[in-house]
Amino acid sequence: MEQAETKLDLPPVSADIDLSVVIVSYNTRQMTIECVASVLDHRGDLNVEIIVVDNCSKDGSAAALRESFPNITVIDSPANGGFAFGNNIGFEKASGRYILLLNPDTRVHPGGLETAIRYMEENADIGIMGPLVRLDDGTQQSSMIRYLSLTQLFFIIFMPSLWMRKTSLFGDLRYADLSRGEINSVDAVSGCFMLARRKIFEDIGGLDQRFFMYGEESEWCRRTTRAGWDIHYNPNVEILHHGAASTAHMSEWKAVEMTRGHILFLRFTRGAFAAWIGTLFMLARDLVRLPYYGFKAILNGFRWDESAKPWLARLKFEMRSIVNLPKGQAISRPAPSEIS
Repeated sequence: MEQAETKLDLPPVSADIDLSVVIVSYNTRQMTIECVASVLDHRGDLNVEIIVVDNCSKDGSAAALRESFPNITVIDSPANGGFAFGNNIGFEKASGRYILLLNPDTRVHPGGLETAIRYMEENADIGIMGPLVRLDDGTQQSSMIRYLSLTQLFFIIFMPSLWMRKTSLFGDLRYADLSRGEINSVDAVSGCFMLARRKIFEDIGGLDQRFFMYGEESEWCRRTTRAGWDIHYNPNVEILHHGAASTAHMSEWKAVEMTRGHILFLRFTRGAFAAWIGTLFMLARDLVRLPYYGFKAILNGFRWDESAKPWLARLKFEMRSIVNLPKGQAISRPAPSEIS
C-alpha cells in the first residue's frame, strides 16, 4: 500500500472558536454565498469561523464573498488542485475545536450545528460524523458509505439481481440494509458534510491530495478508523444538498474522475495489484454494455448519442488504466504563511 504525506501545519486551537467551517468553492458563487449565509444564520450560540478556499473560479466567487462577508476568511488557491487539496489549505487556517468540511451547494438548518457539536461532545470515541442529507425535492440522499472492495465490485458488476446487490453480502455500497432514521456506525460518510474533531487532524493529518475528486473522503475515514476512532451517521442533524453543483451531471469528465477515484482508493488502501483487478472488473462491466451502445450508435447513423459519451470515456480510461495504473496527482500545497 502506498502512503501519502498528509501532515498539516495547524494553527494553535483558539479557546474562542467552537467550530471552523471549511468550504471549497469552484464556480459556485451564488450557492457559496447562500451556504455561508446559512451557517451564519444558524450557528446558534456557537462561535464559528468560516474559511472559504476558492479553487481558481472564473465567476468572481472570491471577490463576491469578500464583499458580502467581510468577516470571513477567503483564500485564493494557487491552483485548482481539487477537493482534498483545497480543503487541506483551509484546514491549515482553522483554529476551532471542531472542523467541518462543508460543500458550497449545501444549506444547514436551524439547530443543526449545535446538535452536531453536542453529539460529538457526548461521544468522545467518534472522530467524524455525517448528517441526514436531503435533496431539493425532499428525497434523502444516501450519505452512509461502505469502503469499496473487490468483492463488492464483483457482485455489483456480475450479480444479475438488483435486490441481491442491495444487501451487504452482495455488494451494497450505501448501506441499503440500515435504517436512515437511526444513528449508525459506518465505514464512511459523504464528503458534503463531515464534522471532525481537531484531534483527528493532529493524529492522521488531512485528506490525501493525490485524489483530485471522489474517493478521498472514504480514504480519510479509513485512516480515522484505523487510528481507533468511530465514524457515525446521525439523522438528528439534517442538511439540504443541491448536489454536484460544480459537476452538474454525469459528464464524460465526471465518469472518468469517479472511476479514477475508485482505482486510487483501491491502490492506496489495498495495493496496486488489487487496484489492477478492480480496474479489470470495471472494464468488464463496461465491455458488457458495448452491444447496447453499439446498437444505438448504428440506429443513430453510426454516431454515439449523448448518453453513450460518459460510458465511452470511462471505457477508454479503464483500458488505459489496465496498461498504466493511475498513481494520483502530484501537487504541493503552499505553506500557510504564503496564503492570506
